[in-house]
Amino acid sequence: MAAGAVRELRLRYEGRSDASLVAMVPVCLDSSPGRSAGNNFTQIPVSLPADLGDPLHRVQNSRDAAIGAKELHTLKGPELLTRWFAYMPPVLSRTLGGWLARTDAHNKMQNLVVSNVPGPREQGRVSGATITEFYSVGPLVAGSGLNITVWSYAGQLNISVLADIVTLTDAHEVTEALIQEFSEIGSAAGVFTATTDSAQDDYQTIVA
Repeated sequence: MAAGAVRELRLRYEGRSDASLVAMVPVCLDSSPGRSAGNNFTQIPVSLPADLGDPLHRVQNSRDAAIGAKELHTLKGPELLTRWFAYMPPVLSRTLGGWLARTDAHNKMQNLVVSNVPGPREQGRVSGATITEFYSVGPLVAGSGLNITVWSYAGQLNISVLADIVTLTDAHEVTEALIQEFSEIGSAAGVFTATTDSAQDDYQTIVA
């Protein structure tokens, strides 16, 4: 869905989408049971086939890219990237981060962040109130103005989008493009007819 959505937005804004994009996907390194606070993670780059016009080809290529990225991540060692950055002097880190935030140059390491997090399967409570829905969003990275974060929660699949004003006029453009891509995938797979209204209904039914 992310590949098709960003393809649609590139066509709308740039008039073409003839190359794949790089999505940086956060990966948790702490799998200890019972952990309720803190986090320890790294990231893996996954190719998004935003250059492919056929929705089923995008699905297949996204799947293959994710599998390949995970295999490479395992071969290199999950903590390799974080260990590299641990050796970077603080002054250099601040200088590099500041330069990326100020420069107009594109971030060569990634184009966007796509994060999917498996959440609780049962509804939780806070001060006696039942949590019926759960949404979370990750940060925008310097040089990369789009973040798509997905959480599962108690039978739902909830998607949050964060974008900067330089990249997109309105973040709702992304959510609408995601729904349209959901429709195209479902139609190509023979699940339902590709109409915006029916896709919206099916989308809400599946994520609700």
